[in-house]
Amino acid sequence: MTHPKQKYQLVDPTTEPQVPAFVSAPRLTDLANKRVGFIDDSKENAKELLEEVEAVLRQRHGISSVEYHRKPSASKPADPAVVEAMAKTCDYVVVAIGS
Repeated sequence: MTHPKQKYQLVDPTTEPQVPAFVSAPRLTDLANKRVGFIDDSKENAKELLEEVEAVLRQRHGISSVEYHRKPSASKPADPAVVEAMAKTCDYVVVAIGS
C-alpha cells in the first residue's frame, strides 16, 4: 500500500525585535526650588537611602518639596496612578533600591 505524498509548509517563527518608542523627559538645568518625588521599593534600607538623598538634595541644591511613595513590594511595579500623579506634582523622581 502506497501513501500519497504530503506537502508541508515550513514557517519561520522568528520575528524582528520590537523596540518600543521612548522619548525621555527634558533634562533639568538645576535642582533649585524643584519638587522631587521618591519611590521606595520596599527593600531593606531603601527608606534610609532616600532620606540621605533628600538631605543632600536639600543642603546642596535647595529643593523645594518632597513627595514619598512606598511600593507594596519590590517585585511589583509602582501603581500607574501613582506614577501619573507624581509626574504631575514632581519635577523629577528618584527610585531607591535597598539592599
